[in-house]
Amino acid sequence: MSRKSFVTALLAGAALLNCASASAHGNFGAETSIWSASAHLLTSPLSLAALIGLALVIFSTRESELVLAAALAATASVLASAFSAHIPDVVAPAAVVILGLSAVFAWRPSTAFSLLLAVLGGLAAGFAADMEQPRWQELTGMAATVMIFTFWLLSVSNNLNLNHNARLKTLLPIARRVVGSWVAAVAFLLGALALLAVRV
Repeated sequence: MSRKSFVTALLAGAALLNCASASAHGNFGAETSIWSASAHLLTSPLSLAALIGLALVIFSTRESELVLAAALAATASVLASAFSAHIPDVVAPAAVVILGLSAVFAWRPSTAFSLLLAVLGGLAAGFAADMEQPRWQELTGMAATVMIFTFWLLSVSNNLNLNHNARLKTLLPIARRVVGSWVAAVAFLLGALALLAVRV
């Protein structure tokens, strides 16, 4: 088993343990924190755009930094979810626009900036998940979901980047710019809607 697969299995196991613990206090799927957080996160276009945009920008990050980036994104998402009532609605779309445009312009950030972008992506994803007054169980579920999903996205993008197929090497930069433009467009649209809602 590769190191990535081993770490992924550990993260998945931690998430399942969290599910088992929460399910003892209610019907499975009803009050289980991981599923509640996952539903909020994975049904939010802006949350998905934030994490996909993050993977587009730091896809060339060294393998040893992927887990740290995922952990920072998870921590940031929890903080954003916990304090979402105090964050303006336009902040998350603005953060995702930065990630999308960074991919469009093929920016290759340094290690420090990569980790900073991981925090930015996590903040945007957590805020956009729109969990009103989350309990600590839901915040734990949010952290586990973001960490696993972010790590998986970063691992996939990193593996694609390390692939030696000549055709894939040619297509990847184009695909990165195209997907990045869609990420930025989604964020622009949702940001504009947020501004209109504030004015109304």
